[in-house]
Amino acid sequence: MSPMAQAIEVYKTDTDRVEFSGRLAAFAVIQDGAHDEIYNGGSRVRLIHDHQFEQGWSSIIRAEWGFDPWFKDGTDAHYKRMLYTGAAHEKWGSFTVGKQYGPWYDMVAVNTDWFWINGGEASGTFEGRSGDGGLHGTGRPDNSLYWKKSFDDVTVGLLYQLGHDGQHSNETSLFEDGVFTTETEYSGYERDYSYEAALNWHPNEDFTVGGVFHHTELSDYESGNSENGDIDAWLLGGHWSPGNWYIALVGGEYRNHIAGSTLDSSEDFVDKARGAEFVVNYKFKEVIWGDDSVELYGGLNHLEDADSEARYAYQILGAAWRVKDLTLATEYRFDNSRQSDGSEYSADRDQLMFLARYDF
Repeated sequence: MSPMAQAIEVYKTDTDRVEFSGRLAAFAVIQDGAHDEIYNGGSRVRLIHDHQFEQGWSSIIRAEWGFDPWFKDGTDAHYKRMLYTGAAHEKWGSFTVGKQYGPWYDMVAVNTDWFWINGGEASGTFEGRSGDGGLHGTGRPDNSLYWKKSFDDVTVGLLYQLGHDGQHSNETSLFEDGVFTTETEYSGYERDYSYEAALNWHPNEDFTVGGVFHHTELSDYESGNSENGDIDAWLLGGHWSPGNWYIALVGGEYRNHIAGSTLDSSEDFVDKARGAEFVVNYKFKEVIWGDDSVELYGGLNHLEDADSEARYAYQILGAAWRVKDLTLATEYRFDNSRQSDGSEYSADRDQLMFLARYDF
């Protein structure tokens, strides 16, 4: 979940605004004594510049970097989360270029991104060939062009991602039968392009339903040859938020997209997987000191291999207390995963988690 805090206005005029914002977060996982650990909770900083032109046009430049303020591995482990620019007009919509969220997350998967610690796997957003979905495009695609426009109660989003040559070669000299030869091994990925198309219907502010299709043309050299790595994926979802309630569901199918290690598969990426994520949240407002006071929530995350009994699945019960820009949350994760033959994992995988997060 990513609520925006009161950003720091670095500079502001009638036409320009520069803001600095971010978060510091950490969470603890208590499992079985042998796997207890404290992790960075997605800490980040961002700088945003907005400019208002004449005739209704505006522009935006956004740079966002993730980092580890706790130096868990001895470094700040900084990385680029987003870097894009664009322009918007009420009549023509918004046009953005760079590394950014596309319609997969921005319009559909975001519906169930309401757990404070867990979640996201079953939506397929970050479960592909790179941790942030930048290479294959379902997360924060790099080198992407994104257009989004609302027509009354319908919103359309289209994204095109340019190619990327991530192929690497390693040559080895061999001497066999009195002859010198060279053997070349390839690794990495070469993306030709990817695209997404999404459509949302939102008849009122409390209800939204929509879907998105994604395709990536990709050559996969990790196995030592140019094995076809093309990806096709679909995701449907929506939410309903009457009063203090928030209820959301997404579900999708992913072909050659989900990592085999996630679903106990011998394949690098599962031929066909299906996933669903559900969340229900209730806010008790102003019952004690705080902005939205206390949240109680629950839900499930279920990702399965269509060709075996393997599944990555769990249910969540959680509570959070929000005090201005500080959030304290706890979640209990009931694991229900299975191996490819349908058997349970031998280790106890249930987890109790605690989060502390400050947004600025």
